[in-house]
Amino acid sequence: MNVFIINLEQCTDRLKQQETQFKKLGLTFERLPAVSIEEISTKDYERLAFNGQRPMKQSELACFLSHKKAWTAVIEANAPCLILEDDAVLVRDLKNILHDVATLKNIDVVNLEVHGRKKMISKQCVATVAQNYHLFELYQDRSGAAAYILFPSGANKLLKRLEHTYPKLADEFIWNCYSLIGYQIEPAAALQSDKAEMYQVKVPAMHSSVIGFIKNNHENNALTSSIAKIKYKKNRVVQQLSLGVHQIKGIFKFTRREIQLDNRRFNLD
Repeated sequence: MNVFIINLEQCTDRLKQQETQFKKLGLTFERLPAVSIEEISTKDYERLAFNGQRPMKQSELACFLSHKKAWTAVIEANAPCLILEDDAVLVRDLKNILHDVATLKNIDVVNLEVHGRKKMISKQCVATVAQNYHLFELYQDRSGAAAYILFPSGANKLLKRLEHTYPKLADEFIWNCYSLIGYQIEPAAALQSDKAEMYQVKVPAMHSSVIGFIKNNHENNALTSSIAKIKYKKNRVVQQLSLGVHQIKGIFKFTRREIQLDNRRFNLD
């Protein structure tokens, strides 16, 4: 299975750590150059970033566009691919997981990640991969896009959705695409390094979010006007109602709970 790691040019330390991690895993990956804020014109930023619950930072839009770039790469590969952000920490069983997931049918996406928030998943597992990793139907997720296996069918659905709506935070856009046939793996097979301490996983270095340390250089005072604030508040209400309706629809079939993680599986030494 192809592995794409989204990586900004200046984040050489993160890339080096991924090279070390993948050498231990016995796998290879392709670096997918992340979209930088310098690549986004003022015109495109103003067209794309102000249609959600709040204004998107340039770095948030760049992150979304980087994931969109990865979705296109999945379609070009015409096969399921693992998409990673460059701070992803992975379990030692990843090779076997990728091998087994690649054989599955009627599936769009598998989330490998745990991110400190509860998810709505099926009450029973629907498949087992790599002998002891269980897949549950994923009904509702709220955060995390650092590690997911995307099938071409799923990439097509995400790009098709973009034809009818605007960019959002990458994880929000992916997991709120309710047409996706998605699954969650348990125990979790990945996490972002800034969540390592929460789950007592040892990592060589703990990285903060790239979105947080990239300095945004665009300001538009008009975006803080009363009209803009009313628009964002309306969008928040609509989004929360949509999430609430979706959750109510699945309340009897799915359960909302924490995804378990076994920190011993992250030991690559």
